[in-house]
Amino acid sequence: MKLSCEPHDVIFEKGGTESSKDGGKKKAKAAGVSPGRVELSPPPQYIEERLTLYTKLKAEHDTLMAERAANNSRAIKVTLPDGKVVEAESWKTTPYQVACGISQGLADNTVIAKVNNIVWDLDRPLEDDCSLQLLKFDDEEAQAVYWHSSAHIMGEAMERVYGGCLCYGPPIESGFYYDMFLENNEGVSSNDFPCLENLCKKIIKEKQPFERLEIKKETLLEMFKYNKFKCRILNEKVTTPTTTVYRCGPLIDLCRGPHVRHTGKIKALKIHKNSSTYWEGKADMETLQRIYGISFPDPKMLKEWEKFQEDTFALKPMNCPGHCLMFDHRPRSWRELPLRMADFGVLHRNELSGALTGLTRVRRFQQDDAHIFCSMDQIEEEIKGCLDFLRTVYDVFGFTFKLNLSTRPEKFLGDPDVWDQAEKQLENSLNDFGEKWVLNPGDGAFYGPKIDIQIKDAIGRYHQCATIQLDFQLPIRFNLSFVSHDGDDKKRPVIIHRAILGSVERMIAILTENYGGKWPLWLSPRQVMVVPVGPTCEEYAQKVKQEFHSSGFMTDVDLDPGCTLNKKIRNAQLAQYNFILVVGEKEKTSNTVNVRTRDNKVHGERTVEECIERLKQLKSSRSRNAEEEF
Repeated sequence: MKLSCEPHDVIFEKGGTESSKDGGKKKAKAAGVSPGRVELSPPPQYIEERLTLYTKLKAEHDTLMAERAANNSRAIKVTLPDGKVVEAESWKTTPYQVACGISQGLADNTVIAKVNNIVWDLDRPLEDDCSLQLLKFDDEEAQAVYWHSSAHIMGEAMERVYGGCLCYGPPIESGFYYDMFLENNEGVSSNDFPCLENLCKKIIKEKQPFERLEIKKETLLEMFKYNKFKCRILNEKVTTPTTTVYRCGPLIDLCRGPHVRHTGKIKALKIHKNSSTYWEGKADMETLQRIYGISFPDPKMLKEWEKFQEDTFALKPMNCPGHCLMFDHRPRSWRELPLRMADFGVLHRNELSGALTGLTRVRRFQQDDAHIFCSMDQIEEEIKGCLDFLRTVYDVFGFTFKLNLSTRPEKFLGDPDVWDQAEKQLENSLNDFGEKWVLNPGDGAFYGPKIDIQIKDAIGRYHQCATIQLDFQLPIRFNLSFVSHDGDDKKRPVIIHRAILGSVERMIAILTENYGGKWPLWLSPRQVMVVPVGPTCEEYAQKVKQEFHSSGFMTDVDLDPGCTLNKKIRNAQLAQYNFILVVGEKEKTSNTVNVRTRDNKVHGERTVEECIERLKQLKSSRSRNAEEEF
């Protein structure tokens, strides 16, 4: 039974920020922010009651273990990874003692043992002949144990500071967290972090041993009667008569373990973030407070981790700031302009749950995003290039589109003359483009005019996907500049935001509805189906399938013995395979295929080589009606 090692799902972030070591109390007061919490005095009553029961049970357990060691101990063999066999005594010898017998340095650096390939406490006696591995922090399983033990240290501090009910406290990919339920919708603040960290340091300095104890389920329900979440775990998830708890100091928690030997093994610990979540990730359950931490066996490793965090960008809602930083990382010359940057990277936006719809509105998406850094006199040519690119892409999909020029709104930033000049260039670009466009006065963004593009799908609906947007303000906010041809080193570039597909996910949704499942050959996930006339042709059908597959086509073969030939052809048509290749004895003899389409147009017999070459031509030309053009 795995108790407190698994995250059940998460979360909506509050974005807790890191605080300074001293907690910044003077600054907090000056800013009108309440100072962080302090350790509760007296401590919560449940801590003493829980510890009293545990102490009684532990004494009984120790007596039992002493009797077992005295009466049942025997010589056992412990096999190390290098094949060496060490003599030991069952119920007496521990992995830590074996490690000490090899070298004290090894024993000190070992985080956890593996006995018969199962992680095992270093101070837990061996029970029989076994294999033994000694894992250091560089091992992933050892890291998980190290961070799990660190979570217990933080959990002890959380109980002593908040007095709430601990829930789950697992290791995660990089560190650990602990969830706690607080009464009256109380929250956690980053101002609390210094108090928690200082208490963790005190716990570490005390070198509290991690003790493992197996206890009956009914006794545990009594021990954790103050915590409805632990009782839920016991009633709903523990299916055995007994399960284990671990103790360090006053903290006792349901846990399968294992753990490091004592809290002093944690050499550097940092609490760095907090958030809110729900019990087991269910929105209709209680709200919990989650606190995240990280720890290492060497303070230098923590310093490296902190440096890495400083150098890492968070989740991006847009690409614009990153591209501005790339432009600004060194001095720029007019000779480099226009400078074009494209990015298909993943973006995240925390859309309201009620606004999420299929693929058209999602929280994680990709955009064919580009930013063009240019001078004012380059705007017209760059916009022409964007419009030509847009027409080329939309022609491939068969979309028609309409264009609107949105101009300066009532509330805008910048110089009106600059706006007028830019709008005139956009107008010239649209006129040269040759497509009909409509003026949409006053509907531009506050930072620049734009061209709105709406595509029309097969059933006449319009969708906003592409964007061509001028931006005068972002270069100012990022203090971007370039050296002009006359030596002015403070010249501001203009940014053109350009996306053709927009959100790739949204475009896929539009294409799916537009084609109604009848994807054109070049885009289809089901391009070719090979159908043998009978069992004697199945081997040839497999050979044909492989040849088309090797040529880059999404190809399947229907070998279902329960279907007639006509049924197989009909199934392939309903599944919208663009081309259905029927093969019989005649085709097998002449190395040919009989070609028909999903719309039941029969093109007749062609050689395999001829058919592959024709389909390659239709695919490379991105034909929208390959079935007719074949």
